[in-house]
Amino acid sequence: MRTIRLAAAIVTAALLTVACSSGPAPLASIASSGASIGTGEQRILIALVDPETNAYLATDTDAATALLRNEDGSPLGEYELDFVWTVPGVRGVYYGYLEIPEAGVYQLTVERQGLATSAPTGFVAVEEPPMISPGDPAPLSETRVGDDFDDLSLITSDPQPNPDLYSMTVAEAVSNGTPSVVVFATPAFCRTQSCGPMLSQVKVLKLDYPGFDFVHVEIYEDLQVETVAELEVVDSVLEWQLPSEPWIYIIDADGVVVAAFEGAVNDNELTSVLDGLGGP
Repeated sequence: MRTIRLAAAIVTAALLTVACSSGPAPLASIASSGASIGTGEQRILIALVDPETNAYLATDTDAATALLRNEDGSPLGEYELDFVWTVPGVRGVYYGYLEIPEAGVYQLTVERQGLATSAPTGFVAVEEPPMISPGDPAPLSETRVGDDFDDLSLITSDPQPNPDLYSMTVAEAVSNGTPSVVVFATPAFCRTQSCGPMLSQVKVLKLDYPGFDFVHVEIYEDLQVETVAELEVVDSVLEWQLPSEPWIYIIDADGVVVAAFEGAVNDNELTSVLDGLGGP
């Protein structure tokens, strides 16, 4: 894991140095977590920022494309990108479904309407990402439920929790013959600030899909700690081998993961999968 991250950092630094020497350009960076990119069709999050102000330059009105290249700079494909809010109304990123032929080092640039082509960014694709992925059986995680606690604030940092999201364990949700949606998020302690928005998105989506079980898993165990340094992740985060937060998993009636979304996701991405499983 450390070797992969180091390789990605070295590649990115080298590419940015070359790009910056040729003049100012927006900076593209991979917003997907390290080691989460595998082979085949991969959903990759891409941030686009102003190198002088650090302002996010991704918009929902300007078309953008990504050009994927191999380690030697040979083009592998051009892909249309879509926009998704990470914090609604504040900032967002692009995402695209890119075809990664094999494990290795890659680079990409982004062209956004009205801007110069971005400086290239590098990333590493691995043969087998560590986290639970589509096609895997969902782990039977014995997560916490509201009936076992006097106050939901002991098991979720959501300031306005929906009790229904804590009515059953993940193990129950993925093994009872009903399709399910599991969201791993920590609204109060999220490093990316996108956990709260993603959890709110799931709470709204739940209203339209009564035939699905919805479960929220808080990332951390003891939410009453005095300092953030004391936070410890719950066992289910380790069982699902999550490298970041937040994540949404969609599981079919047989307990098999059919889709996984990291960081931020559009409603149409979610509803497309849910409708394919028989919803609403």
